[in-house]
Amino acid sequence: MKYRFAPLKTILASILGMSLGMAVHAQFTTVAYDGFSYSAGSLSGNNGGTGWTSAWINDYTSGASFAVITNGLSYSGLTTSGGSIVWGSGGNGISEDSRDLPLLDSGIVYVQFLGQFGSSSGGGTPNLRLLDSGSVTGGFGGNGGTYGADVSILNTSLNPASDGSSSSSASLSSLNLIVGRIDYEDNTTTLWVDPNLSTFNYQSPPTPDATYADLAPAFDEIAFYSRDPASVDEITIMAEPAPEPSSAALLAAGIGLLVSVHRIFNCRRKNLG
Repeated sequence: MKYRFAPLKTILASILGMSLGMAVHAQFTTVAYDGFSYSAGSLSGNNGGTGWTSAWINDYTSGASFAVITNGLSYSGLTTSGGSIVWGSGGNGISEDSRDLPLLDSGIVYVQFLGQFGSSSGGGTPNLRLLDSGSVTGGFGGNGGTYGADVSILNTSLNPASDGSSSSSASLSSLNLIVGRIDYEDNTTTLWVDPNLSTFNYQSPPTPDATYADLAPAFDEIAFYSRDPASVDEITIMAEPAPEPSSAALLAAGIGLLVSVHRIFNCRRKNLG
């Protein structure tokens, strides 16, 4: 019996085509979301939205919880739901609520929310803090100083970069869509304020409004802190899943399989004469 084999270059071309077809670009998926679809009252104790591992909690006991209102914020091109949260009086005048989610410390992660605060900042507010095991790793918003009126990327001390590179030109007092991007591979955090969502590409974003080099906060908890006034809505955390095998890796695996198959058939052909 004679065995007929397709030419090696034909088989390799087939494997390459199959490899290219299998290579898939990763898409961002929502890790956690909350549009604050709650009854009016204290935010603390509410457990809606998706992806979170705890309810909202007011664990800054010197202050008070944010208050839920039934009117939500809006932004062109952004799908919204539910109400929103606003500053709630009580304690030392600082509203705070935090919530846990799965640890994020690899790949690329987006942190996005609608926020409108006062025209000045300081004393630890107003901002969205990122925490890992209870320790602050970074944040978005303001905290006094030269750039205290601007929306900024904040470091582990809740300060923007001293050279202004991590501060946008957007005012904290405006209604802003804040979009932060954490790249754990490049160890860089970038920021866009009020991007055009009809053209904004999360996979390949445009030039950012602010950049904080050598900062990539890992986090398993977020917390909003603010004095009066404050309005927050539509908090969304998105992550890029683990990349699919590259075309090169698939091709290498295919060639290895091909070589093994040819060796087996060559041995059998020799044994059969």
